[in-house]
Amino acid sequence: MPVTETKRLEVNDLGSFTDAFIAYIMGFVGGIPILLMKDSNDFMRKHAAYSSVMGFFAWLAFMALWHMPINTEYPHFGPAMYVVYAWLAYAAFGIWKAVRGELYRIPVIEQIAEKLIKAIAPAV
Repeated sequence: MPVTETKRLEVNDLGSFTDAFIAYIMGFVGGIPILLMKDSNDFMRKHAAYSSVMGFFAWLAFMALWHMPINTEYPHFGPAMYVVYAWLAYAAFGIWKAVRGELYRIPVIEQIAEKLIKAIAPAV
């Protein structure tokens, strides 16, 4: 079973790039406003929900590793920076997929993201 599955949509404009950039670079903080915007479509809401869920887990991992100093000179430049690098790689992947008009699927994250969309949808 593949980890990612794509579905091609026709979305190639500057607005989708801007929304994807905001949602993915800012993590779970940037995904929530995209979810709450009335003019965002279901496609961008899914990307924003994925970004919010993955961003929250990345933030938890970063905070857990931030308090585990390895180096005595620069105690916080240890394993926590690898979480930042992994997040930047994931953000670049998400922005690339959103601009191409594709949806990807990560099994457990998808279920949590769908619950997040259903919980926030009545608020809009």
